Amino acid sequence: MNNRLALSVTVLFLAVQSLLASAPANYYNSAEGNADKNLMTALRNIIYNHTQLSYSKVWDAFKTTDTDADGYIIDMYSDYRYLPADHGTSANYIGSGYNREHSFPKSWFDDAYPMYTDIHHLYPTDVCINQQRGNYPFGVCANGDRITTGQYSAKGKLGYSTYPGYTGMVFEPDDEYKGDFARTYFYMVTCYMNELPSWPRGKTAQLDFTNGYKAFSNWSINMLMEWTRMDPVSEKEIKRNDAVFLLQGNRNPYIDHPELAEYIWGDKQGQEWPDGGTISPALIEPVNGSVIDMGATYEGKSISMDITVKGKALTEDITLSISNSAYFSVNTTTFNASDVNNGTTLTVTFNGEDIGFYENHITLSSGEVSTIFTVTASCEKEPEPEPESTVEDWEGCSTGGYWNKVVQGHTWTWNFTDAGIWSDNLSNGELSCRLGKTSSSSIAMAEDFEGGVSGIGFWAACYGSDGDATLSVEYSTDHGFSWNDLGSFTFTRGALQHITMDIIVSSSIRFRIVQHSGMRVNIDDIALYSLVQEEEELVGDVNGDHEVNIVDINILINIILGNPVDENTLRRADVNKDNEVNVTDINAVVNIILGHKA
Repeated sequence: MNNRLALSVTVLFLAVQSLLASAPANYYNSAEGNADKNLMTALRNIIYNHTQLSYSKVWDAFKTTDTDADGYIIDMYSDYRYLPADHGTSANYIGSGYNREHSFPKSWFDDAYPMYTDIHHLYPTDVCINQQRGNYPFGVCANGDRITTGQYSAKGKLGYSTYPGYTGMVFEPDDEYKGDFARTYFYMVTCYMNELPSWPRGKTAQLDFTNGYKAFSNWSINMLMEWTRMDPVSEKEIKRNDAVFLLQGNRNPYIDHPELAEYIWGDKQGQEWPDGGTISPALIEPVNGSVIDMGATYEGKSISMDITVKGKALTEDITLSISNSAYFSVNTTTFNASDVNNGTTLTVTFNGEDIGFYENHITLSSGEVSTIFTVTASCEKEPEPEPESTVEDWEGCSTGGYWNKVVQGHTWTWNFTDAGIWSDNLSNGELSCRLGKTSSSSIAMAEDFEGGVSGIGFWAACYGSDGDATLSVEYSTDHGFSWNDLGSFTFTRGALQHITMDIIVSSSIRFRIVQHSGMRVNIDDIALYSLVQEEEELVGDVNGDHEVNIVDINILINIILGNPVDENTLRRADVNKDNEVNVTDINAVVNIILGHKA
């Protein structure tokens, strides 16, 4: 087949496949008329907001996403016939059970959510073959090892890459599923294009963080594009995409429109999608259904935020309405269609009159389009100013772990036990400390904090997909020879918590934080609050103005004559501390003024 004929056949396949998939009407309208990165960003905005399932619910999801007409699991890694209840954990032979395969390995995104439970890349696969694949990249290996057990065989093999551009170890799926996995990978780097820059480096040769929005290494792009062309979208993929959409509320655009890959990584880069098609009117920003948090303000104060309003192919002006005019206001309620096509700005203001959390549903609509998004804001009581603090934020420290050694932090020296410092923006800055999985993981100050403290505070969160964790805070006033318990806290997975604890110690002190649950925890911005020393009062300073003079004598006379004063003034008026205010207190003040000993 010549190249021109092959291309024609490919285009025909793509056109037919686009008709087969059942995306809702107008689902991809906001992506039309875009090219390259703008196209990928538009797709991301369409598919990113979705329902995040728990990991345990993935088992139930497979019953609708990955079963055949006879009720058996569709296993893309082996030809064994599993029932949905045949869960497995580990094995060295085919047929011992199936598990939840992160086809885009979870170590590549550091076990983070929402990627961890996104069913678009989670597949039920034989445990043994899943273990063989590990977190190796997908690739081509002409001489790979294919596992067999009796009559059952793997649908893939492991070996050294024979694809141009890479020679490392790869897992090669069978041809019937190569297109499936290619389109899965396109989905992952599109849906999570904003998260991708924060994923750990050096985990896989499949990704190239210097390749911009294209995400993949060049050899991977070439190979994945070959796979999506040679293995067109199947009825299985279409049904699975529809099933996932019902569960998660988002779709894989590369199944609905497999030609999209050509516009981002393939032969149609630089061209707007769809090629030669009519662009439908659409509002691109804000994304329909999105939630924009304006942050918090204090009672009696307001905050404002500028929000971009952008559309395409609009011919009718846009009208705006809000649901909560009691606390929110906007700078305009109408937009010219031309201005929106070019991108314009909406300013939303929140007036913090009452303490609480507030929502405002904003509708942008015309006869052509309609978008509803939500802005949220909260009003808080203005806090009392915190005492001065000294903070350990780990910035500038050497990274790595898990160590059992003395570590120099940014502010203090620490004894680390199964702990390390990692690139993880938990609170402020780029680095945070992480306690390991052993139940005795800890960090302890290796030097004293002098001058006394009034409390300790820090930020903490469970790491990745680890479960709830318990931390205890301890202190030592004898240079670390013995430790006293200050309190314990439980941290819930997925929540960032700020802990503050009061303790008044006027001498030198050290603190230790210990993890007891066997779950990793990130810790950042450990603050020790300085002990506020109360200013010593002057004897005879009855009115509290830091001076002793005739004014204090006049106040004493007024008190003796029965004139009322506040409690503190009355306390200071008892100059000689005999629990009475009388002429002897006047004499004491006179002596102080004359320079005699009080």
